[in-house]
Amino acid sequence: MTDHLNTPNSKDVPTDSVSRRNLLLGMGAVAGAAAGAGLLTSETHAASSSPARTTLPAFHPHPEVLAAQIPGLTYITIDAQQFWPTIAGERVYANGTGTQPTNPNDRVWAALPLPAGSIVYQMSVGYQGAPFMEINQRKINQPFPATAPIAVFQKQLQASPGGPVSTTVNMNGTLLEAPVTIASDSSYTVSMLYSTPGSSIFNVQIGYLPPTQSFMPFTGTPRVFDSRLAANGPKFTINDERTIDLGIAGARTAIINLTVTETGAGGGFVAVFPANLAYPGNSSINWTTADQNVANGVITSVDPTGKIKVRANNATHIVIDRIGFMI
Repeated sequence: MTDHLNTPNSKDVPTDSVSRRNLLLGMGAVAGAAAGAGLLTSETHAASSSPARTTLPAFHPHPEVLAAQIPGLTYITIDAQQFWPTIAGERVYANGTGTQPTNPNDRVWAALPLPAGSIVYQMSVGYQGAPFMEINQRKINQPFPATAPIAVFQKQLQASPGGPVSTTVNMNGTLLEAPVTIASDSSYTVSMLYSTPGSSIFNVQIGYLPPTQSFMPFTGTPRVFDSRLAANGPKFTINDERTIDLGIAGARTAIINLTVTETGAGGGFVAVFPANLAYPGNSSINWTTADQNVANGVITSVDPTGKIKVRANNATHIVIDRIGFMI
């Protein structure tokens, strides 16, 4: 099974986190910075059998992605069925051996459909033999005669001792294993070059950082909610939670100005989060005494229909103004 990094998630003390997605993107940026600085482990390898277990991950009788995923990355998996050879008809597929070309020293290819601007940081592979793993780039604007794809990443995987094997390669910023940025003027493939008979591919999992979202400023009436008005009231009470439609269906993230006023004694907080989630234990704005007026800019994910929830742990009025959204 895929290993996942376990991150503590305490709900006892609210934190000023405003978006689970933006938190993940931030973590991904940190992971990317670590990759660029050469801080990530270059390779993790686990064979299907071994006479001794040292510090390597647990051994398995069939291919599995064994290395932990990098927090903040998005993952896409390509199965053996999606790989095809350079020459039509020279493809062998079986459930127990995956996909391989009929002849050694040939490649099998699969499309890598990532958005332009994405950055590939991790590749996990299930395979047999000792193939070369590649990412190839082909320009959309082709000359005549057309040019062949160019390998922008290539690495020979460790030879399997017989039977399936799993390997994870983290692009650690070195010359030959640098992260791959998906250019807007090109298409990309993943390929396997087989140098030994019997080499085959079972699957590949690609971990990438999605491109930066586009900011769209909100036009129109900014104020979308005011609990002081009869239409939106009454005043929030302890642990009161309401759903608010921001009117931006299809956006992934909203930027709002959140204000609390006529606050309750003893302090408190208000949390903003997507309407399709249960309260995750976050805090988006805080106050410390009664009758305060506090405003805060908030970046939050929204549900697919453009709605959020707001939750107050003490009595307060809440005002929300729309600033913009990310698509």
